[in-house]
Amino acid sequence: MIKFLSTVLLGVGVAACGQPTPAPINEPAQVPPKNPTAWTGVDQTLDAYLKNAGGPLSGYGFAVFDRSGILHDRYGGDYDRDTRVWLASATKVPSAAAILTLVDAGLLDLDEPIATYIEQAGNPILWPANKRMVTMRMLLAHTSGLSGNGPAQAKCLLNVLTITLQQCAQLIALAPTLHDPGSAFNYGGADYQLAGYVATLIAGVSWQEFFDQAIALPLQLRSFSYGDPERVHNPRIAGGATANLTDYVRIMQMLQNDGEWNGVRVLSHAAVAMLQANQIVGMPVVYEPFSSEDQAKFDGYTLGFWITDPLQYPGSPGPEFSDPGLFGTTAWIDAGLGYGAVILIEHSMQTGLQMWSAVRPLLISQLH
Repeated sequence: MIKFLSTVLLGVGVAACGQPTPAPINEPAQVPPKNPTAWTGVDQTLDAYLKNAGGPLSGYGFAVFDRSGILHDRYGGDYDRDTRVWLASATKVPSAAAILTLVDAGLLDLDEPIATYIEQAGNPILWPANKRMVTMRMLLAHTSGLSGNGPAQAKCLLNVLTITLQQCAQLIALAPTLHDPGSAFNYGGADYQLAGYVATLIAGVSWQEFFDQAIALPLQLRSFSYGDPERVHNPRIAGGATANLTDYVRIMQMLQNDGEWNGVRVLSHAAVAMLQANQIVGMPVVYEPFSSEDQAKFDGYTLGFWITDPLQYPGSPGPEFSDPGLFGTTAWIDAGLGYGAVILIEHSMQTGLQMWSAVRPLLISQLH
C-alpha cells in the first residue's frame, strides 16, 4: 500500500494536513474551429434527440477532443456542467485504468493467478482450487469463466448496501464457472467485482479510496463516484459509477493522450497499450450485451474497451475503441484520426448507439 500511494502522490503534492492537494489546473484552452459554424451540423444532430425535437431525451452532454484539448462541447435540454449520470457499463474503462496503475507501480502482474495476491493478503476469502488459474487479465477481459450478465449473474452485484465487497467476492468465488479460464468471452459484472476486490487487497485501501488516489486525484475529478462510502459497501466496479461530462472526458483525454493529462502522467504508454489490445481473438462468445443487430458492429474486446468493426467508421484508418453503457453514455477514441468523444445521457444503450452512429460521420468529416 505504501509503495502504491507513494507512487501516485509523486508530483501532485500533499497538504500540511496530510491530504492530497491537486496541482493547479492548467488545461489547454478550448481549440476554436477553423470555421465558426463547423460544429453546427453536430449540434443539430444531437439536438434532434431532445424531446422538444421529437426525441426521447430530456438532455445530453457532449464533447469532442484531441491532444490539444477540447475541440467542442455542448449541453442540450436540461443538462449542464453539473449534471451527473449513472454510467452503467461505461464504468469499466475507468475501473480498468485504475487497476493498471498497480501494474505501473510494479505491484500487479496481469498474468499472475489472482490466488497469489489473495494468499499474500492472508487468504481473506476462500479461493477454490478449480479457479486457481484465473488471472487479472482474464477478469478485465471477461474470459475468466465466471458467470456473465445472463441468468447466472451473481446476485450480490445487485446489493450495494447490505453486503461488503469482500463478501460479494467470496460469493463469486464459490459460484460455479461456465467455462475453463481463458477459453471464452462472457461479458458481465462478476469479473470486475472480483478484480476490484483484488485491487483493494494489493493497495490496502477501499475501492473508492484506491480509485481516488489512482485516477481522481491526478485528473482532478470532482464528481466521479462509486456511491457514498458511508452507505455503499459493495460498490459496483463494472457499472456503479456516476460522473459529469467534465470528469468523464478527462479520463478519456488521458487515455487518448497515451496516459497523460495536463502534464501529469497517470498511466504509462505500456499500460495504455495493454488497455487497447484485443484479448478475445478467436474465442467463442458466451454472452455480450448488444442486440443481435448491434453485435456485428464490434470485432473484439480489450481490458474494458470494445473494438469497433472498421465498416462503422469509413474515412478513418482506425482502430476505434469504445465503452458504451446500459443507459446510453458512450465514449470512444479514434486512434487513426487522433480524437475522442463522449456522449453523456441517461436513457438507453440503443439511444446512445444511435447518437454515436449519427454524429460519428460528421466528426470524421470535420477532423479528416
